[in-house]
Amino acid sequence: MRAVPPPESGLASDLVRIGASLSGDAGPLGAAVVLSGRADSLVVRIGGVVVKAHAHETDARALVTRLQLAASPRLRSVLLSPLGVPPPSWRDAPPGSAPVDGAADDAHAGLAMQVRGRLVTAWPAGAPVSPDDPDAAPWEEAARLLARLHATALTAVAPAGRLPRAGAPGRVARAMARLRAAGRTPAGIEVEEAFARLAPPARGGEAEPPGREGVRWPRERSDVLVHGDFHLGQVVRLAEARAGGAGPAGAPEAREEPRADRRGGFRLIDIDDLGVGDPAWDLARLAAWYAAGLLPPEAWRRFLSAYRASGGRAVPAEGDPWPALDVPARALAVQAAALAVAAASREGRPLDDVETALVDACRRMVRVDRAPHV
Repeated sequence: MRAVPPPESGLASDLVRIGASLSGDAGPLGAAVVLSGRADSLVVRIGGVVVKAHAHETDARALVTRLQLAASPRLRSVLLSPLGVPPPSWRDAPPGSAPVDGAADDAHAGLAMQVRGRLVTAWPAGAPVSPDDPDAAPWEEAARLLARLHATALTAVAPAGRLPRAGAPGRVARAMARLRAAGRTPAGIEVEEAFARLAPPARGGEAEPPGREGVRWPRERSDVLVHGDFHLGQVVRLAEARAGGAGPAGAPEAREEPRADRRGGFRLIDIDDLGVGDPAWDLARLAAWYAAGLLPPEAWRRFLSAYRASGGRAVPAEGDPWPALDVPARALAVQAAALAVAAASREGRPLDDVETALVDACRRMVRVDRAPHV
């Protein structure tokens, strides 16, 4: 079990209690395990349930909307469906704990709660994708999930049209803030220069007016439902009994859920950045790692081919995908490099091979931009 920082130890205990109450016992996955203990989130697995305390700055209204999307019958074959919290048997909640209101209807009530000042959600546990064998990774399955997510009719899942913006560009800005907080280093300076040369939308700014001289990027699309933080770690495989999710506490599963969606299979997890935006951002991390030499060309080909064959909207069905991917791929390379340099600085160690490759990618972007164009 991964160690939990002392200030979060009480919160971790509460998450374990919630998970144990929902799962009934330790289940086939054994004792409680801390899956993630970062400063911005705490994730604990107990039995067949995963319980997450979201980042302190998480907006409750946006989170509830995202949870409702994940619980929507139209998306249950794409997104992991949340469980209801608090569990009915959880009677000894700490002071200040309470369900979070804001659901559009009773069927989606009770999908989040406040615990020790943090927003908490619960989910079925799935088997993560192993990062050690790229050739065996479910590239095609992941691509098809994204294509189906991007094809979702917004009016079908949010008739009122009130969906949060996808969080991808904001993640780039937060990564740069971590880099600056870690202190100035030669590698950090190179990442800063690459960040300064990103298109304004990728830095969190507004798009430049169309037709302005010297602008090399198109305006981003903003009319598609996107994941906002896609990578292979956001894909899990569910057993048949867990595929449909349990729904809100005490509520039956939606009657209109397709029968096929109750079977086991792959799902996308982590809806913290789910929203409307440009679907190219969901392909950008893999594109950036491919361009940096960190993703084998065959893996990228498998993923991109399956995405296109499934009608994915982020890139043209044929031809060069890079005009659509260039801006977000550059941004995701900068984001990954910023986080890598910040981590190495905090830990007082040199960059490893992967981190060096990410900084080298930033250096190449700057060099290409500086080169005279004939």
